[in-house]
Amino acid sequence: MIGTMIAIRAQVLLLSAALSACSLFHRPTPQQKLFDALNRGNAAEASQLWLSMSQKDRIKFNRGEGIKSAVPPEQVVKTLTQMSPDEMHGQVTIQGPSGGGSLLDLPKLAQPKSAAPAALSGQKGSAESEP
Repeated sequence: MIGTMIAIRAQVLLLSAALSACSLFHRPTPQQKLFDALNRGNAAEASQLWLSMSQKDRIKFNRGEGIKSAVPPEQVVKTLTQMSPDEMHGQVTIQGPSGGGSLLDLPKLAQPKSAAPAALSGQKGSAESEP
């Protein structure tokens, strides 16, 4: 009974040590942090990250090392090969797996919704017709 308790505690201790070790090794690189800040359009954060990076980290960033793209290269090649040359005028946007919005989606999102609830439009119309 005491032996099983010690074994269980040892397993729990080993598991917690393994989980904490994973968090130590899976941190974003300085290059990835800078890339993410630039993608978000946060120039102030990107500037501070650039200034805090070492010369080696800056060289790695210039080479593209330590950066994971949001879209797999296979998907980029597939999308570009499926497009006709007429569609490639201007900027080509490939949505990432998250399907989140981008700055290019703002005009569509800024348009007012034309479909109003029936209850609100009915009350609005009756209030306007009575003097």
